[in-house]
Amino acid sequence: MAIRIEYPAIYCTVFRVTFFSHAPPGVLGALSSTPGENTLDWVALLMLGLFLGILLVSGCSFFVTRRKIAQAEREKVMSQPPIQKMIPSSLNLPEQWLAIRSGNVAAVQETLGLSKPRRCSWEDGFAISGVERLFISPPVNGWILVVGPALPAPEEDVDFCFHFICHISKRLGHVQYFSLNSALSHHCWVRAHTGRIERAYAWCGETLWNQGTITPEESVLGMECHQYGDSIENLDLKQVNRLNNNTADISQLAARWSLNPAALKSDVFAKSAGITGELFPAASETETE
Repeated sequence: MAIRIEYPAIYCTVFRVTFFSHAPPGVLGALSSTPGENTLDWVALLMLGLFLGILLVSGCSFFVTRRKIAQAEREKVMSQPPIQKMIPSSLNLPEQWLAIRSGNVAAVQETLGLSKPRRCSWEDGFAISGVERLFISPPVNGWILVVGPALPAPEEDVDFCFHFICHISKRLGHVQYFSLNSALSHHCWVRAHTGRIERAYAWCGETLWNQGTITPEESVLGMECHQYGDSIENLDLKQVNRLNNNTADISQLAARWSLNPAALKSDVFAKSAGITGELFPAASETETE
């Protein structure tokens, strides 16, 4: 509504304005906007809603996919065969083992007469039981390790141990043998080449085997060796302690001669597996030094 006030030389028109004191700002904006601007606002809101919806759906799909992948990985781990289970960081030192300078596992298997062979992990191979079973490792730095209860022990039959090592060495070349019994401090180490014993020492409460010249590695480690006929009864306490140290130092001697099984790294176990089987020794052959 307009009110016109007239004066002699002045004309003034006053417009009456009504304010909506309780109207929200959005309403005022809508009332003051043109129809084209209102349409643009609704389009913007729709686009924003569509974008948020796509974002929400994508996020849900991402998390569902990640969950399915994680579940598949867990099922894969659970279904893996024993050879692919968790790799140990190290292995315990066996009571007897051979170290053969060779990269031919088949030749070692044939020489030992291993029957019923099957693939076997390092961990299972070092834990096998049964008096006729052996584990042949894959080559490591040019050496193949053989462990298991089927290997001879000098305290049981030192002559058989001698012929066994000569037999293996005659066919495979450089062969080393180690044996230890920590509870009784029995120990033995042998180095043979092409059927000949280069160095051997066995102590089982008495000297059962002492052949060849003491090697530099034995001297460096201070390993105690006694002559034939010496027994625990005629040794003093100092000598007995040195013999006990022999048992503890066998792994270090093995490391200097070839390989220390207890010092192998976990990546060696992960690369490949060995084989295990039963040992049926062939007829004895007469071996000479």
